[in-house]
Amino acid sequence: MDNTPKEVDIFVDLYADLVIRINQLLREKGITKKELAEKLEKQPSEISKWLGGEHNFTLRSLAKLSAELGEPLLEVPKKKTQTEFVEDGFICRAHTFVSYRKVEPSPKGKEWLLPVESEPSNELSYGT
Repeated sequence: MDNTPKEVDIFVDLYADLVIRINQLLREKGITKKELAEKLEKQPSEISKWLGGEHNFTLRSLAKLSAELGEPLLEVPKKKTQTEFVEDGFICRAHTFVSYRKVEPSPKGKEWLLPVESEPSNELSYGT
């Protein structure tokens, strides 16, 4: 198991999560696997393969399942909107995935600020 490639671990986890979620939705909505097969114009044996770990879902099959079950099955995180502001004549853009560090003025009164060794924080500090 220690030699299992990372992508295989990720695939197995995602597949298991999908199968569990699909089965939960079928139970919640009172839909049988046979009824799902009919709605998707598939053979019941194909649905059994999907839900038994013998199928590699395509985005199209996941989209069809989501549409039929009325719930999203796969969500991709969206990049959050950036914040833009002007500071000392510079356009500054801050993304939610950027970590900020405490800064202090550079020697000899230069305009650039130098990072100070510290733990990253979510607060933006300005040098004086």
